[in-house]
Amino acid sequence: MICYECGHVINKDFAKFCDHCGSSLEIKPKYPSPKKEIKTNINEEIDQATNLFLLWNASIAATFVFYIIHIVTDGYIYLFLLVLMMLTMSWMLLLTKLHDLALINHQSTKKFILTNFGMPIIGTFYSFVKLTKK
Repeated sequence: MICYECGHVINKDFAKFCDHCGSSLEIKPKYPSPKKEIKTNINEEIDQATNLFLLWNASIAATFVFYIIHIVTDGYIYLFLLVLMMLTMSWMLLLTKLHDLALINHQSTKKFILTNFGMPIIGTFYSFVKLTKK
């Protein structure tokens, strides 16, 4: 069983009250309790942001290389467009993860958005360094 109030797992089959908070298990509340909160490990979030940052940097380098190959050989446009799409997707994932870190650190969303879309590449580097402190 799971307590409706605190989310504590109860191993007893016929328990009537929660061992953790003492609330009744027979009455289901009409509104979910704000006590239940997903706990996130900040170190895991920073590691995920670092991995996405490295993927984004590799995508920038690959896009530059395939652009040079496309200009020199007048071919391979599909590879260039594929890597450009990968660059865009990795940037969106990185911005999503950095926004999550900004919310965890209680920073303003407005400042985060203005920094990253006012000057996209420099703002993303700045946000990554500021939020992960690396």
